[in-house]
Amino acid sequence: MIDVSKYIYPELIITGLKSETKEDAIRSLCFKIFEINPDWAGPISKEEAFNELMFREKMQTTGLGQMMAFPHARIKGWNRFAMAIGISKRGINFNSLDARPVNFICLMVSSTDEPYLILQAMAALIRFAQKIKFNETLFEGMDSAAIAAEFQKHDIKAFQIIRASDIMRPVKISVRVDTPLEEVSRLMHLYHLDVLPVLGEQDKLKGQISCFEIFVFGIPDFFKHLHTVSFVRHIDPFEKYFKIKKELTVKDIFKSDCAMISHDATLLEIIFELTVKNKPKLFVIREGVLVGEIDRFSIIDKILFF
Repeated sequence: MIDVSKYIYPELIITGLKSETKEDAIRSLCFKIFEINPDWAGPISKEEAFNELMFREKMQTTGLGQMMAFPHARIKGWNRFAMAIGISKRGINFNSLDARPVNFICLMVSSTDEPYLILQAMAALIRFAQKIKFNETLFEGMDSAAIAAEFQKHDIKAFQIIRASDIMRPVKISVRVDTPLEEVSRLMHLYHLDVLPVLGEQDKLKGQISCFEIFVFGIPDFFKHLHTVSFVRHIDPFEKYFKIKKELTVKDIFKSDCAMISHDATLLEIIFELTVKNKPKLFVIREGVLVGEIDRFSIIDKILFF
């Protein structure tokens, strides 16, 4: 278990971050590390570190939602894990996943020899934010010493085991059992989605609906028993679908046995489902409620590329 609190220093907290762009915010926090203790960087210059941080940021935003961003980089030759925190009252556009401005920025740099440290620290801070119901006024009126003391008081620990809740992405699009199938098709088209979760009361996960279910419903039953369609190749395979599509809703064709996994499932369990069981996407649940999703890209993004 890693004690994240011990890496939070008052000298590395900028309470009134004046940056108007994420590039300037990242530069200010990066250079602050070099100002306080350049030895942590080893042979790496502040310009090199900044370029690495911006390279990662341009690949994909580190604005993860809930008004938080975690710009980061793993740099070969970096000497000691370092964190710098910026608090922006007005908020900064990080092109976050939830499209909201960012008020809390935690910049982290580690060596490539510690591949999971940043992810573990980030997960611990997100859990901390959820626990204290983080909002833009949380640290209002507090100086850097008081903010550091607040983190120390909560004794933030990071578990070394990566779990589903650490790497899942928020679910942006979902449907209900009474959603018309035309709306499902529209959402799949707009967001380039093959699978959508189906929710019931209190956002309980009831199942999934995919393009496959729509295809299977549309084609005639006898198609399933054919070895070739050469002799009927001019028949419209979706004639049945288009005749009655106005009346169709999710409940007519969705599957209740979708690929779901617990929020505390380990990385090994996740990989097993995605590879051995060949599940392209996993819906993450906590007490039956849908809280996120994981697909194969999540592993590339959060583990192999992160």
